[in-house]
Amino acid sequence: MRKEYKKRVTLINKWGLHAKTAFAFAKEAMKYESVITVEKDGKSADGKRMDDLLMLCAEYSDTLVITATGEDGEKALSGLAMVVSSGFGEE
Repeated sequence: MRKEYKKRVTLINKWGLHAKTAFAFAKEAMKYESVITVEKDGKSADGKRMDDLLMLCAEYSDTLVITATGEDGEKALSGLAMVVSSGFGEE
């Protein structure tokens, strides 16, 4: 049975998920074997696909639920949460 890990994160960067930040998230997610899913307001996206992430229309202060399913899921959540909590390097 594959392990599933979940974490809630809040977008702190001014513009939320846009092309640059969605790319940064997907790039980090692709480092891991785990299946990464991101949810917002009942919508779900593949965390490794930038276009899926953009469809969430996530804005500043929105809360996302990241789910990582797989052996490296805990490590994946840690890395992804760090990217989000850093504001994707934006001011």
